Formats: sequence, structure tokens, C-alpha cells
Amino acid sequence: MGCIGPSEVKDENKTAMAEKEPKKVAQIKPGVDNAPAYVPGQVLIKLRDGMDASALDFLSRELGLETIKPLALPGVYLMQIKGDDSVDSMVEKLKAYKMVEYGEPNYTLKTE
Repeated sequence: MGCIGPSEVKDENKTAMAEKEPKKVAQIKPGVDNAPAYVPGQVLIKLRDGMDASALDFLSRELGLETIKPLALPGVYLMQIKGDDSVDSMVEKLKAYKMVEYGEPNYTLKTE
């Protein structure tokens, strides 16, 4: 068997590292590829610690939202806007509720 020289080991490590590097993620900008910056009619809501499903039910009735699904992070839900409100106006409305830690658009991301 032959020996591997230091330069061969470095090249082998570079290849292994390059294969493990995560893909870069960039937000799609409006007007680029004719895609919106976020999914129309959807918002993400993060409830404050200590809030339960009754808080989500209240928000749904009050603001005309429907739960699409809970996300992997505790207290975070993907919601559909049922009425005529825009995503931006719904995000503003959510700021008025103390039970909501944050509300934001469901941003569209792409890998580069």
C-alpha cells in the first residue's frame, strides 16, 4: 500500500466539506421571476408562552383566520386569511393582540 501525502488529504477533506455545506437560501424579491416575496393570503403567528389552543381559536374568530398547520417551533402556526384582508394589514392587526408574540408573512424562499 502506498502512503497518502498531505496535499492529497487536504484535497480529500475539501471535497468532503463542500459536499456537506448547506445550500444558500435567499428571499425572492418582488418582481424577480414574477414571484411575490411571500405566499398571498398566509401569515405565520407565534403565540406568547403560556397561550394555548383557545388563544388561537379566539384569533381565528376575531380576525377571520384558519389554521393550516402548526409548525415545528412551539406556539407557531401557519394560518390562512379567509377574508379580504391583505397579508400586510393582517400582520398589522396581529400586533394589537398581547397574546401574539409576532405575526409575519409566510415568506417565499429559494435555494441558490
